[in-house]
Amino acid sequence: MNNYEMLNRQELLETLSKRDQAIDACEKRLSALESESARFRDFLEDSVIMGCFETDLKGRFTYFNPLNYEALGFDRAAFESDGPSFVSAEDRERLSSAFKKARSSHRPVLAEYRLRHKDGRVRIVETEVSQLLDKARRHVGYRGVSRDVTERRTVSAELLRYRDFLENIDDGCYELDLKGYNIFCNQATERILGYTREELAAINHKSYTLPEDKEEIRSIFSEILRTGRSARPYLRQIIRKDGEIRTVLTSTSLIRDAQGHPVGFRGIIQDVTERKRLEEKEQKLTERLHQAQKMEAIGTLAGGIAHDFNNLLMGIMGYTSLMLQDAALGAACHEKLKAIENFVQSGADLSRQLLGYARGGRYEIKALNLNDLIAKTASMFCRTKKEIQVHRNLLPDLWSVEADPGQIEQVLLNLFVNAWQAMPGGGALYLSSNNVILDADYVRAFEINPGPFVRISITDTGVGMDEQVKGRIFEPFFTTKELGQGTGIGLASVYGIIRGHKGIIAVYSEKGQGSTFNIYLPASEKAAEAIDSRTAVEALGGNETILLAEDEPMIAEVTVAMLENLGYTVMKAGTGEEAARIYQDHQGQIDLVIMDMIMPGGGGGPAVDAISEINPSVKVLLSSGYSLNGMIKEVMDRGGIRAFIQKPFQLNELAAKIREILARSI
Repeated sequence: MNNYEMLNRQELLETLSKRDQAIDACEKRLSALESESARFRDFLEDSVIMGCFETDLKGRFTYFNPLNYEALGFDRAAFESDGPSFVSAEDRERLSSAFKKARSSHRPVLAEYRLRHKDGRVRIVETEVSQLLDKARRHVGYRGVSRDVTERRTVSAELLRYRDFLENIDDGCYELDLKGYNIFCNQATERILGYTREELAAINHKSYTLPEDKEEIRSIFSEILRTGRSARPYLRQIIRKDGEIRTVLTSTSLIRDAQGHPVGFRGIIQDVTERKRLEEKEQKLTERLHQAQKMEAIGTLAGGIAHDFNNLLMGIMGYTSLMLQDAALGAACHEKLKAIENFVQSGADLSRQLLGYARGGRYEIKALNLNDLIAKTASMFCRTKKEIQVHRNLLPDLWSVEADPGQIEQVLLNLFVNAWQAMPGGGALYLSSNNVILDADYVRAFEINPGPFVRISITDTGVGMDEQVKGRIFEPFFTTKELGQGTGIGLASVYGIIRGHKGIIAVYSEKGQGSTFNIYLPASEKAAEAIDSRTAVEALGGNETILLAEDEPMIAEVTVAMLENLGYTVMKAGTGEEAARIYQDHQGQIDLVIMDMIMPGGGGGPAVDAISEINPSVKVLLSSGYSLNGMIKEVMDRGGIRAFIQKPFQLNELAAKIREILARSI
């Protein structure tokens, strides 16, 4: 073998050796690639987190890992053939749009859609879709990675629902750290306190706590921290950022960490300011109603007492008047009888005030301008009480009211005297008048109608009253004066007269700060009349025949004696029915009927009606221990010739009243 052949053989061996080495290297690389491919394949095939897939341009799967179908409860074959149909019908368009956008934008696109599980449940899937390119960078399909986000979305939805709930309720919800700084709150807390969340995070809760409440709040928080128990709901007042003080109902509990250690406080606050005001208003109305009911009951009792008292005084007054007519009576006896008559008159005045308290009626009703009556009464008062300075602020265009001028004058005088007694060293009395409109809420406790009223205010600079005294001043016989210094009837009479006029009287007073009495009387559309003084009728007797209907024997006896003393012929009846029978039997002879209103058998009203049927022109003088109340006024308003006299009456008063009514004609 020559050298050339030997050389070629050597080169061939070297070439074969290199080939073998290259083949070994390729085999090793191929083995490594297969190993790496298997690792990636195993990673994708065994993934329990991500569903990976590839599709062609028409959306047909060219690859997908098991999680895609296992998560939906299907096998590989079913998913491969029906995969796209698992997408919720309403979400298919959204998913198709995501694929198109990934192709047009050349960027991955995130899409969320719903898949139907084999058992009917709906799963929410989030998929990132991108283009699938070949080696030549041509678009040949799509590649995607999916995650099941159902639980995450459900939790997020719940969190959103809770947050939406907290942000839209009216009650404030908050959390504080152990030092009292805000770490969480909702919008209602911001609204109630007037601070933003950022501002609340920077200030301690003590900043909006009233100074006088700080110790109590500190004690509540300390007790919660010590016992771990929630505090029972409690009322507290807070200071808003704008300085307004609001009342809130608060409940507070302890916040613990995972290890059970206290880390702060959680609470709810409810703004109850308006509710508290309404409750206080309702409480005041209830108290007014109870007070009005109490006064009504006392008034009924007082009226009954006054009526019986007047009947008793009638006997004394009648016989005293008769004895004073005796010409043979000595001067000493005459003087003593006049003293008795004066005492009886004082008793009658006291009884009249009691009847005023009991709303015993109004005597002479007319449309009045109260400014005129105030001016007249104040002038009379000032003449005797010069140590009191009277200031007037009377509205020029004051509405008129329908009232009894005599009774309203009594009201004003009683209040002026009450003010004078409250200022023993002198002082000032302020009188004012105004037109006001009272709403239904204000008048509800007084059982009167809302609408236009005239308000009279009487304010003194006297000693004032505490709450206990103020609550009783209108009760009859209640007085703060020493024994013998007052009867306790004056203000009771004021109360009854105003209530009898369908009005309201309210008092405002503090110890050492004086008092204000406000009187409200219903306004009238009638023009005010001038205030006149009535002229007395001459007290004369006569020879007419009078039918007296009176069930009290003592009063009947003394009244008969008085009438006979005046020269009249008297017929007596003990009941209303008897009076009607006597009148029927003697209707041509009887000139006047004196009818007691309170009698057995239905009283005087039905008896007057029965007699009026016999003679519509009958002249009737109604008599009662009560004053001119609603029942008596109703009988008088039915027509005919009628008048009224209140017991006890003197002889000359009875004589004048009889001549007055006998002189009338229809």
